[in-house]
Amino acid sequence: MKSLVISLFLAAAFQVNAAQVEMGKYKAIDVDTRSVDASFELFADGSVIFNVTTPDFTMPAPGCKGKYTVVENKFKADMTCPTDLLPEVSVDIDISNVNPQSIRTPEGALVPVIIDALGDEPTMFLLKKND
Repeated sequence: MKSLVISLFLAAAFQVNAAQVEMGKYKAIDVDTRSVDASFELFADGSVIFNVTTPDFTMPAPGCKGKYTVVENKFKADMTCPTDLLPEVSVDIDISNVNPQSIRTPEGALVPVIIDALGDEPTMFLLKKND
């Protein structure tokens, strides 16, 4: 009986953690200029496809591909991209303010994002679910 209770507790804890990052498509736009438009899709196997458009650059199809992890309130994705100009990219997002409701509002959840190709300081983005 004790092992059943522990198993149920772990299953419930996993579901809570899984609810913090839902599989599917997302869109993010920078708050200051609204000129950096990022989109990504998360898959259950831990893989991600990422695209970004700035005034000076558009990621070629099919976009960057890689793996993501979530540790506490930090989302991190490391990817390779189909362009010599940007062969690799790393994205870090603080998801402390993200919940199922905030990412479904018309504006989205306000999150600090670091896209290493754009610099090492966080930029505020509005992140929302896009499927």
